[in-house]
Amino acid sequence: FEPVNVHSARWVISDDAKAMEELESKGALNLARDGSGALVYLAPTRVNLQLTEERHPNVLFLSTKEHETPAEFNA
Repeated sequence: FEPVNVHSARWVISDDAKAMEELESKGALNLARDGSGALVYLAPTRVNLQLTEERHPNVLFLSTKEHETPAEFNA
């Protein structure tokens, strides 16, 4: 086991494939997959999470994981 510095975890989703690719390339060190394979952003600090959300406005950072896609992404 190795210790990790994680303030919070956020499941990330988006209808915008390019936005997801950008997040995955720029935030690779802070991304992981949960047991079901869903993409999770592991924020080391609250400020890091806020900045990442601001830099990726087309990506939703969810504090809980839903089993279905939120309605605003079903359009």
